[in-house]
Amino acid sequence: MKGFKRASVDVILCCYNQDQYIVKALESVLSQKVNASVRVLVADDGSSDKTFEIIKSYETKSPFPFIYFDNNGNIGMQSNYKRAFEACKSDYTAILEGDDWWSSDSHLAKHIAFLKRHSRYSMSFNSITYYFQEDGTFKVNKWPYNRSHIAIKLCHQLGWGNQIGNLSSCVFRTKLLQALPDKFFKLQFADWELGVMMALKGPIAKLKDSTSVYRINNKGQWSALSTENRMVSEKDALKKLSLLLPSSCEGYINMYTDILDNKGQSPELATFKTRIRTIIRQIKEK
Repeated sequence: MKGFKRASVDVILCCYNQDQYIVKALESVLSQKVNASVRVLVADDGSSDKTFEIIKSYETKSPFPFIYFDNNGNIGMQSNYKRAFEACKSDYTAILEGDDWWSSDSHLAKHIAFLKRHSRYSMSFNSITYYFQEDGTFKVNKWPYNRSHIAIKLCHQLGWGNQIGNLSSCVFRTKLLQALPDKFFKLQFADWELGVMMALKGPIAKLKDSTSVYRINNKGQWSALSTENRMVSEKDALKKLSLLLPSSCEGYINMYTDILDNKGQSPELATFKTRIRTIIRQIKEK
């Protein structure tokens, strides 16, 4: 078709000492069926186990080229992501962390198709399948809406707390990732903070279909924390993130601070969520 531009996507495979899990992650990338140019950016942060060796062994099996970064030393998660974001050249950027995997061979295709159709969204993420490694069980939260996707705005991602849940479910517009300020990479950021920064540029979309799996075990930095320590961690993250946000965000920051002060419980939040969900269901997407 004349004038047709094939989409392109960079897959950031972010890993560190995950040789027990990396095969499942790799195979889920290589199985992707997508009408797009794909590159795999291997962001191994100096693994001391066999993670990097296993990744190299898959390069000849891959339909997609592998791009490697220096992995001679551990530079930390934030710096690892920063160099990966800077190296991206494609229209879209997907993330897969080394202990997670994509459960559908159409994971990339669904996200790219959505973002191509809906230009106002800064990123998309899908419903997550949670895998509890200790007992081998899976869980997917019920989808409460009558739409195939919903819009998450800044007031939701910042005022309610994290609406995403896992970076391996996310696909971004690359140009927006590359516009992140250098100060952002000084934060101990994860999916919540990154989602807030994207929501400053436009709404983020949650897709109904669960196409990725989040592995949860007692070794995870977040899952190992007690509820009280999670609240402390969130308040600290919010304080640091607020320094990067415009003054117009003050009301949302105060809203989430109140929620954290009440250990995540807030009658006002419950009412607010109900009201917003009603509005979301009534939204007519273009």
